[in-house]
Amino acid sequence: MTETYRPKLHFTPAKGWMNDPNGMIRHGGLWHLFFQHDPNSIHHGPMHWGHAVSRDLVHWQERPVALYPDALGTCFSGSAIAAPQGVKLFYTAHSLTPEGRDFQVQCVAHANDTLTQFQTDTRNPVLENPGREVFRDPKVIWHQDTARWIMLVTEGQSIAFYASEDLRRWEYLSSFGACHGQHGKGVWECPDLLEMRYQGKAFWVLIVSISEDAPGGGSGTQYFIGAFDGTRFTNVNPAEAVLWLDMGRDFYAPQSFFDPGGPPTVMAWASNWSYARQTPTKAFRGAASLPRELSLTRSPDGLRIAQRVPEAVRNAFANQRDRATFHHGFHLEAEGARDVTVSLFGETVPHLRLTRGTDDVVTLTSRRPDHDGLTGFGHEVITRFTWPLSRPLDIELFVDRGLVEMFCAGGTVSLTNLHFPAVPEGPVTLTHHASGTRRAVPRHLSEGGHNG
Repeated sequence: MTETYRPKLHFTPAKGWMNDPNGMIRHGGLWHLFFQHDPNSIHHGPMHWGHAVSRDLVHWQERPVALYPDALGTCFSGSAIAAPQGVKLFYTAHSLTPEGRDFQVQCVAHANDTLTQFQTDTRNPVLENPGREVFRDPKVIWHQDTARWIMLVTEGQSIAFYASEDLRRWEYLSSFGACHGQHGKGVWECPDLLEMRYQGKAFWVLIVSISEDAPGGGSGTQYFIGAFDGTRFTNVNPAEAVLWLDMGRDFYAPQSFFDPGGPPTVMAWASNWSYARQTPTKAFRGAASLPRELSLTRSPDGLRIAQRVPEAVRNAFANQRDRATFHHGFHLEAEGARDVTVSLFGETVPHLRLTRGTDDVVTLTSRRPDHDGLTGFGHEVITRFTWPLSRPLDIELFVDRGLVEMFCAGGTVSLTNLHFPAVPEGPVTLTHHASGTRRAVPRHLSEGGHNG
């Protein structure tokens, strides 16, 4: 992204490289976003932890770098918790062996009360490597029923679970992943584990990002719904079922905020490892997705995660006067148009096409053109999901200077794609294929609304 494409309402660092969100925590009235960062380059170099804060998830203030590389290595992804002893940042120290192989251990840093100073523990690492080349991304949560801390660590194509009562001595519990969900060349990364409820019943949701072989190619994020007894995670769906948190190309490594004071809230990295290092940038490279509140809902396809942009962020889009940054929602009525295309930035492609069949199946087709210098950027991704023909299909678009997030079917289907349009302010149009009508999508509330 050049400055032309720097989004208005998505967080970006003032300068340097950004990828995974890390250490997400709500503390002292502030939302804290840490993130993988190279402050000295727009390339994926020695990883630090960047740091930004917000009171409303809209206006972000970047703070000084929180964690720096040290003798144990660079600072890979991790998480933050508020413990009785204070706020702790758990992260992976990454280094190379003399043979040039990855070596990773889990470490902890201690924060002061205002989260403005951070000190790595002199006794690091807190969790040694058990002999794996991939052993990283510690996610630490409190498990109330067993009254102990749980740490999730990726170990290749599975997730390992550890437990501790004092945050220093960690006991291996179990692993999950073999024969479940999507597997391929890419490793499982950046796990998250959330306790959520549906109609009063508790479920546990395990979120796992996969570095290759996502629906459109490259990286993506899957999730599992199940049970966690403090030792082992059990998937309630068939092992071969694959549930994607986002069907686009640019939603990766989402993490939830510790103690959000409300529904689970996540943010992700809005890019894809296939081309993230090649995006046309100057001062910075990389952006965060919009925050999303998560809930469980019963969809026609079964129990699923529903995602919704928080009210404060929605209001910020409604009040934004940059014509390249806006939010618009509409419906495909049960008796109305059943085949529509949303064309972006005044072009025929990129576009999103939604087609409602006669059998309650909706086909969502996302097309994006190639872009000079970006490997595997152009795509056509086809997604199918079930939505009763008798019910209107809701669709929401959040467009922010080339970064587009779409939600439909009550938030159970989302799609995030990054674009580099010649004219970010170019019109967004809605075409009804049955009638051949085409009209511009209103950008602000003052321009009126529209139903399909």
